[in-house]
Amino acid sequence: VTTGVNRLTNMQNGDGGWGWFSGAGETSGAHTTATVVRGLQVAVQNEVAIVPDVLQRGLAWLDQYQASELQKLKNAATKTEPYKTQPDNLDALVFHVLASEDRANPEMQTFLYEGRQHLSVYGKSLLAWSTHKLGNAEQTTMLRQNIEQFLVEDAENETAYLRDETSWWYWYGSQIEATAMYLKLLAAQDPQGTVAPRLVKYLLNNRKHATYWNSTRDTAMVIEAFADYLKATGEADANVAAEVWLGEKRLGRVEFTPENLFTVNNTIAISGNAVPSGEQKLEIRRIGNGPLY
Repeated sequence: VTTGVNRLTNMQNGDGGWGWFSGAGETSGAHTTATVVRGLQVAVQNEVAIVPDVLQRGLAWLDQYQASELQKLKNAATKTEPYKTQPDNLDALVFHVLASEDRANPEMQTFLYEGRQHLSVYGKSLLAWSTHKLGNAEQTTMLRQNIEQFLVEDAENETAYLRDETSWWYWYGSQIEATAMYLKLLAAQDPQGTVAPRLVKYLLNNRKHATYWNSTRDTAMVIEAFADYLKATGEADANVAAEVWLGEKRLGRVEFTPENLFTVNNTIAISGNAVPSGEQKLEIRRIGNGPLY
């Protein structure tokens, strides 16, 4: 963590933002700056030592960027250059980061909400979390309805995810990150509902090699969402055991407690002659309260 913070601090540009590369002549970018600032915010929340000026200068850069984009949206009424006719997903990301610091711009919030049909599912999820953080229940409720039009649920497998038709190679087309951000919202609003655990199960099922997702960024986002969900539901405090049976023979038992949740050996393996021939019945039995993924 210290190494990462020091690298980001050294890579900050003179204007307070961050670019794709660091060094002389580098140009700061909104997406990179928002991503770094959000990471520093999470670090501060976890009591990591940050040079205060680093975060504040980054937030100031985002404030300035948002003000320039807001002016473009206002200029659209008179077609005064530069202008743009609708907010975009980058506006939603920057607004999300600033809202986390209670620096939300009400005018940009209005533009984003009224132009939400132009946002991807990920963009809508970022905005919905922000409106919830800002206490606007009416906007959050409507945004959830908009988002849930893209919710795909599989009752048999007890999974759910957000389907997005946006091109996957753009950051705002990431199905994994969109689902994770929506899980963060549900962890804050409705952690005990039926959808949140189905999102968890879908995300768990769609890891690569059972350890990560598509990138370090979406992996970090999913883990952050899982942490919010665990805290909101109390799942981490559960005491539950799992037994594996093959026919009439118990192969093993694993007990999960708050103390061993992240260290327990949860693998039960059989091989060779221990695997009988013919048709067999394999059972996983749960003992106690708590989910088994």
